[in-house]
Amino acid sequence: MEAPMNASWSFKYLLKIRPDVAHLFLGQVRDLSTRYIWEELHTSAPKVACHHLVWFSGRIPNHNIIIWMTILNRLPTRVRLLRMGLAIESDRCLLYDNEANTKDNLFFECRFAKELWGSIMELCCISREASSWDEELVWASLLLKGKSLIVRMLKLAWTSHVYSIWKERNSRLFRSIAISKEEVLEDIKEAI
Repeated sequence: MEAPMNASWSFKYLLKIRPDVAHLFLGQVRDLSTRYIWEELHTSAPKVACHHLVWFSGRIPNHNIIIWMTILNRLPTRVRLLRMGLAIESDRCLLYDNEANTKDNLFFECRFAKELWGSIMELCCISREASSWDEELVWASLLLKGKSLIVRMLKLAWTSHVYSIWKERNSRLFRSIAISKEEVLEDIKEAI
């Protein structure tokens, strides 16, 4: 059955899933429950291994949206925009390097981001040099587990770093305003 043009989205959705749920109504109707229907239709996806880095008590929602989009590789970096076919003037990093604006370069490999992350690690009394996005994500996933105050502070530092880099990149791109690494670090300290 074709859905009428003026039908609601929910009605259209019900028509769409009709073949998938028809088998549920063929047996005894008395066994049919909302829970049974849910269990039959719901496909559970495996948990993202680093979900605890994003969804934790005391998180800052704006920061976590950017972190989640970054983990899912959905941020519109310049390289990604070019791959989508959008006409932009360059795929180069706006923060410091003349490298392509990829997720790896933007958050941990660019000199600006690397120095900022180093300063944050120094404030947290951790001796660690920044590497690629994937390696930092693995490091954070392994180290930042639990609910202690220290772990929460480190998670806030990590999410604030990524958010602040993205915010600074957008400020330079859309408003042509650049602030120093020290000013970004102060903003991170204030957020934490």
